[in-house]
Amino acid sequence: MESFARAVEIVLKESEIKDAPGYCPEAILWTHAVNHCGYIQSRHAIGRVLATA
Repeated sequence: MESFARAVEIVLKESEIKDAPGYCPEAILWTHAVNHCGYIQSRHAIGRVLATA
């Protein structure tokens, strides 16, 4: 849950300056947030490596 919250935090902070009526974060921003929220790193650290899609 902590990683999920961190990913949402990253998206919200990155979207702050672009905020306007109708704004929707781009998929690339969500990808960036997931890659930098710590979830993947923690899975590698405990030896449970996720399969690549």
